This record gives sequence, structure tokens and C-alpha cells, in this order.
Amino acid sequence: MSTSSTSSTPSRAPGAAPEDPSAVSVDLPGDLPCTQPGCPAGTGSACEYVDRRGHGCLTAWCPEHRLVIDGRVYCRRHAGVVSALPVGYVGHTAPMPDLGTRAPSLVSWVAREVDADIRQVLLAEAGEGGAQLVTDPVYLVFVGGDRRRAWERAWKLVDHAGRSLRVSLQVEEDADAEIAVQVDTAILDRLTPPWIVQRLHGAVPSPEVDDGRRRDFNRRLLDVIGRGVRRRAERVALAAGADYGLAVPAADGR
Repeated sequence: MSTSSTSSTPSRAPGAAPEDPSAVSVDLPGDLPCTQPGCPAGTGSACEYVDRRGHGCLTAWCPEHRLVIDGRVYCRRHAGVVSALPVGYVGHTAPMPDLGTRAPSLVSWVAREVDADIRQVLLAEAGEGGAQLVTDPVYLVFVGGDRRRAWERAWKLVDHAGRSLRVSLQVEEDADAEIAVQVDTAILDRLTPPWIVQRLHGAVPSPEVDDGRRRDFNRRLLDVIGRGVRRRAERVALAAGADYGLAVPAADGR
């Protein structure tokens, strides 16, 4: 079995060589007030994020508080968006996500948290059949009849006959508080991460409570995927009959 994946990682260069463009952006002071609450510095440089509509971020960040990716200064939110996009996406003609959306960074964050577990679920399903596990980076998709913009991270199991099992997580730009969990073409559930619920209600739980809620969320998401994969296996077994020697699971998915 083999795996492949692609990722994009922020380039932070507090100690980088002078010829590194990120180092220049890190150290070069600007002349704008820093947006960081409580920071008195007037050495901020503007966040360089510009979305597909031409809207730019209106924040500025001093050398201490800015984040730098590929030589460009970003605020924390848009650094998260940019670092979630495929390698080479930024700086080309591809449309950047809307200014206020968290969709790419949210799906990227959640996918990283459960990546190893999803791989394990799929590889267990593959058994000894020699199927290949292929992973896709976060990328733009269009969903629904009205072609809504969404960002998706996917894992796919492909066997020698070309049959595939696909699991994906998806966040729409206009509904960026929800993670859609999908097996093949069916969306099985839509889940809102606990940290977003907490933020919406102004709650600040203790680190222990927050960590527990995050673990519970990951378990719930993986449970949805597991049930979807088992039900899909049941349908395949029923369609194939006894030719593959597969045991048909109970109707409740156990």
C-alpha cells in the first residue's frame, strides 16, 4: 500500500539567512500602528491578503506580531487561510477565498487532527487487497446546483480494478462554521467544532475542558466516517453477492 500527500506550511524566518525574502519581511519595520491589542508599536506592515473580489485585509502588524509566508506579511487569520491552500496556489491567477471566510483553514485544521485516524480506517477497509491510499490537499470545489464555493480535503482508497472509496471533509465559504462529512458522494453529517460554538457564545472554558471537547468532536467525526464506510461496504457486498467471499454486516452497521 502506498500513500501520497501534499501540504503547504507557513514560512516563518526569525533566524533565516538575509537572502531569504521571508527574513526581510520579518525584520523590516513598517510605519502603521500594529493591530495586535495592547501593542504600542507604530512599525506595522499591512496584511497582504487580497481576496477574489479585490478586497484587502485592513490590519497591520509589527515585526513581533506579523506572520510571514513566502515573503508576504499576513495577519494570523489570513496566514491560516494561505497555509491551508495547495502549494503554488498563492500568487497565481486562482481566486483567493473571500476575505472573511475561515473555510480553508478550518477544513485544513480539522483534517490534520484526524488524518492518521482516517488513514487507519481506510487501510483497515483495504485489508490485504493491495489497494492504494491517495490523499488530496485542501482544494476548491463547487457544490450544489447553485455551485457554492467550498474547500475540501479528501482521502481515497483505490484498488487494482479501479474501484474506489472516498472520504472527504468539506467547508463551504458561506457556511464556514460547519464541517460536512462525506463518504463517496453522500454527505452523512454536518458538525460544528466546539471552539466555534464557544466563540459564538462568548465562552472561555478551561484548557482541560477545551481539550476534552476537541477530543470528543474528533471521536464523533470519526464515528460518522466509520459508520459510513461500514454501510458502504455492506452495499458493495450485497451488490457483489458471494463472489468476493465478503460477510454482510448487520443492517445497523455493527
